[in-house]
Amino acid sequence: MIPVHVILLLPCIWGKRVQPYLPSISSNSDYFAREEESAKRTHARFASAFPEMRAASSNCPYGSEDDSTIGGLTSFQCHWKSPGMGSSCPALQADRLKAARRFQSSTYAEFVDKADGYPLKPLFDKSAKMVGDETYEALDKFQIEGLMHEDVAQVEDKILLKSLAKDLGVPATTAFYGSHKSDWSPETFKNAVKGLCTDGVDGFMIKATHLAWSNGMKLVRGWQETCHASDADRRIAELVEFIETEVLGQIASEADAHLRLYLEPGVTVEELFRTGGQSVQPLEAKTVVLWGKVHHMFLIGSDSRGCRTQSGAWQIYGDKTGWDLKGMIGASDTWLFEGGSDPLNRRILNNAFDRMVEYAEKFAEGVGADMMRVDFFLGIPEDPKADIVIKMNECESVSGHPYWHERQGIGGMWRDGYVLSDRLSMTPDKWAKLNNNTWDDRSAWKLD
Repeated sequence: MIPVHVILLLPCIWGKRVQPYLPSISSNSDYFAREEESAKRTHARFASAFPEMRAASSNCPYGSEDDSTIGGLTSFQCHWKSPGMGSSCPALQADRLKAARRFQSSTYAEFVDKADGYPLKPLFDKSAKMVGDETYEALDKFQIEGLMHEDVAQVEDKILLKSLAKDLGVPATTAFYGSHKSDWSPETFKNAVKGLCTDGVDGFMIKATHLAWSNGMKLVRGWQETCHASDADRRIAELVEFIETEVLGQIASEADAHLRLYLEPGVTVEELFRTGGQSVQPLEAKTVVLWGKVHHMFLIGSDSRGCRTQSGAWQIYGDKTGWDLKGMIGASDTWLFEGGSDPLNRRILNNAFDRMVEYAEKFAEGVGADMMRVDFFLGIPEDPKADIVIKMNECESVSGHPYWHERQGIGGMWRDGYVLSDRLSMTPDKWAKLNNNTWDDRSAWKLD
């Protein structure tokens, strides 16, 4: 039995304490550049693997993939990947901010109260560092710093994720094969992928267990034709070469120090998940859990209509408010843009949302994380009455997302969970630090 503290965490960026204003875009340029490159790389892989889907006419009522990035008044067009990072829709952004703050103001005590008696694991426990005035960004940094320990090896390994998810009762994507560099055997791998041929598996994904930003990934499609071809052995040998060179032969970058220092290189072979319909890249719901309670989820990828969902265009809070590709959920028709209630969003809210909440909260509490993001792939059957398929893809203990609309509220709930659950112990040095932080912030605003 794998202990419940063994989890998969993906690489993250280093945070820093900020003054009481948003950091400049340039100060986060390294993160945005890496995030953008990773997203482009992932999407390009799926587009290359499914050229017929990319070339097909989309049924998306909001426009094409290109339309999703031009910037505009609609939710489909206005997000952090559009020009100005969402500045083209100020009225919409104001209402998004209202939705975030309305949810946070009505549930603040619920999140903080959950921290009392919460089964927090030592890896995530920030009590010793807390002074009581932390921002979201400061806590983000503490979360990352906690990973710089030899124990991180047991919480970062993707090979262990599937067994852990099963132990916690969370459905996950199927793993066909996994190996570390120390026990890597080309012959064992060859036998495994030949077994996929026998089992009728037509597609799979090769993933590095120790690399960040979509590095060490390869999508394989049409395996039934390949494995029965006369040159099957040569094609399998090419996969072996890819794994030995691009996966096991690589180490994480210096920026991902916890992966570089403490993880043994490894590789997994997993199912090639499909959302269905005209989706090119799986529709994914990235679900943020704080003190064992879902705060919100944001959706990215490509839905069954072929709509490209950019980060920030579709977001749902724990009370099912928020916005979708059409607009604010429940918005009136008096807005400059058409109101919300996208039909696919309604289907997800009615059929999949509660199950995702259950799985995400079960996972986060099972691993004892104060903050955890649990990501689910969604499969959308053609039959509107059929259940949406939900499979956990991965999880992250630290998200590099800036959370423009939520950061103050999340930071407060996260911090006050420590303060009000008696995990904070004040010392003269801590009080001096809190005092200095206060004067630093006042000085930044040139206050007496």
